[in-house]
Amino acid sequence: MIKILTFLCAALLFLAGCSLLGTGDGTAFHALIVGIDMYIDDNVPDLKWCVSDANGMRQALLQHGWKDEEITLLLNGEATKDRILSEVQSIAERCGAGDYILIYYSGHGTYISDSGGDESDGSDEAIVPVDFDFDNISTLLLDDELGTAVSRCRTEKGVFIFDSCNSGGFIASSLAEGSGMRSRYIDTAGTRGTGSSGDLDIVNIPVLAASGEDEDSFEYDNLQHGAFTYFLIDGLSDLTADKNADGYISIRELFHYAEIQTEYYTIHYQHPQLRFSREFLDILITR
Repeated sequence: MIKILTFLCAALLFLAGCSLLGTGDGTAFHALIVGIDMYIDDNVPDLKWCVSDANGMRQALLQHGWKDEEITLLLNGEATKDRILSEVQSIAERCGAGDYILIYYSGHGTYISDSGGDESDGSDEAIVPVDFDFDNISTLLLDDELGTAVSRCRTEKGVFIFDSCNSGGFIASSLAEGSGMRSRYIDTAGTRGTGSSGDLDIVNIPVLAASGEDEDSFEYDNLQHGAFTYFLIDGLSDLTADKNADGYISIRELFHYAEIQTEYYTIHYQHPQLRFSREFLDILITR
């Protein structure tokens, strides 16, 4: 199955070894994990493994030092547009400058025509909340709206992860087009895929996307996960992605592992994306 609404589409690493942003005893950790399989509107095809993705990511974090009270989990009916936006905004506003923020989404992704004129590709990327109404396009959760929700986020520590179709379009326009910023497509063999030109303006926090801005994101019954999330979880398991064998996994290490495995498994139909600012060093996802 493919995590995409085709009717809407027709009309969310370098090797490790660099310096790490520090987290210490005073760091507060905040995570929001969202997974949607079952949609309210019958026009929206249900998915099979997004809740499994969300639960798997939560369990992987718990196995690596995260605490249950630090993680908010929204599954299926809980993941309304208002609830997702409220939780993202709440985390962004209460994060101090030295805190850590992690946002993860698995579900339908799509794009619509850009009405604000701020998208270089003429499209707004969107995630599809559980209460999306096929007859009301405003019930999509646009990259612009997510960008506004995190606009007051003061920390530069953390990661945003989207496992959905067209998720490469959630990469910040300020990173992809850059004024004093540098867009980075992490790649081991030259530029592949279709890149990113969205406007989720999380300037100082890396964004990991399962696919390019006009690519599908696949889920598989035999994996019981989306491909990208499966390999993120696999990379965290037994520290498989720990390239430099220091006992921890950084964002770059994890992405590098999941990127290669996802591209191989999907026969290069899916190209994960990573963008970060010029100032970004690296940060651990394990603790």
